[in-house]
Amino acid sequence: MRADAAAAGAEVAPAAYDAEIPRGSLGLLLAAWLLLVEGALGLIFLPIIVITADARIPPGDIAAFAALSVATAVGGGLLYSRWPVSWWLALTAGLGSVAWLVVDRGLTSWNEVVIAGSFTVAAVVLLVVGRRAAGRPEAMALASAQIPFRVKLALVWVGIVFVLSLFFALAGFDTQFMRDRFGYIASGLPFTIAIAVGAILLAMVLALLGALGRLSSNPIAFGVSGFYTSFFRGTPLIVQLFLIYLALPQIGSNLGSRNLTELLTLTAFQAGILGLGLNYGAYMTEIFRAGIQSVGHGQSEAADALAMSYAQKMRRVVLPQAVRVIIPPTGNEFIAMMKDTALVSFLGVAAAQAELFRRAQLAGKASFRNLEAFLVAAALYWGLTTIFSFFQGRLERRLSRGYVRAAAAPGRRRGRLLPGGRPAGPANGAGGTEVPAHGH
Repeated sequence: MRADAAAAGAEVAPAAYDAEIPRGSLGLLLAAWLLLVEGALGLIFLPIIVITADARIPPGDIAAFAALSVATAVGGGLLYSRWPVSWWLALTAGLGSVAWLVVDRGLTSWNEVVIAGSFTVAAVVLLVVGRRAAGRPEAMALASAQIPFRVKLALVWVGIVFVLSLFFALAGFDTQFMRDRFGYIASGLPFTIAIAVGAILLAMVLALLGALGRLSSNPIAFGVSGFYTSFFRGTPLIVQLFLIYLALPQIGSNLGSRNLTELLTLTAFQAGILGLGLNYGAYMTEIFRAGIQSVGHGQSEAADALAMSYAQKMRRVVLPQAVRVIIPPTGNEFIAMMKDTALVSFLGVAAAQAELFRRAQLAGKASFRNLEAFLVAAALYWGLTTIFSFFQGRLERRLSRGYVRAAAAPGRRRGRLLPGGRPAGPANGAGGTEVPAHGH
């Protein structure tokens, strides 16, 4: 009986892929990627080339360029099929597109010929290398599994940088101006960071007090926190900044107190910190409230059983556990706040204390290069948020230890092959556990 059952189990077990991976499978895979990218680039940049061209391009040439770009992309996609003829179609599409560009001398210049020719030469070499793997998509899939996830991600970023570089070259940006003014615009980074840090510290204090008020049974605390969150979440941030910057001095003047007027007269830097802190504190109140409520009731009951006061319970039991839930969204709010510091420039901040956006405005208007100046500012904001996002991710992973089970991200696990070309996997195909033989 046991032998029959074992034989039946062996019959239904999935068959392993025993075929050897043909040589050149990786080359064919890379050729498919290059042809797909070449075709996509042609379709993406065709409108830009036509619009930015000084001379009128014949409609027939535009249609032919678009058709060849589509054919190149389709040829790269056909390499994933089981048709052996797909190799010849991909080769014909790649060579045909370059041949047409050489004969026509490009739509506007030889730049198109050089770029497309470089892609095609590399693709043709890889196609020749991967000839034996044509019509075998499973071999390409196994070759792709051998490429580490980080390498694929790096290739994607290289492609993005390449596309942006082409766009910059075609758009004709004044890169010399951007290099010359980069230092001046970047000198606004300390003020941007100082405003964001000061505002987030104020916002965290207000959010904690507001959350405790929203959870309190005291009608005064509940009412004040409710009014605070309602007003600052219900009015635009730019309006709040102008109210703080312009209305506060007028209030002191109307009350007839010179000392109060001087006290309420804030610089744009101070008004920016106060306005951003008040606004983001209202939004973060709900984040803190949700974090506090995420702590189980049993924790509070245990603290009460130990005769802890309310302050001791919050400080020693509830808040330390709520921090794990509060930190990730608070980090996102801080990143958003760094970008909203650009609104402080509308208050008329002095040039000596100007942040990124204000310095980009001044540099762009002075040289009539507003677009280039704002591109530099955008790149600096992007770099700043990328750095803080990296540290936020590390902090989240550290706080999640012991709470979140580690799991490999999809696609990150590198495929490993056994001798003979078989992919490594769970024995007998049953949930990753090998069925033991009978015996002691």
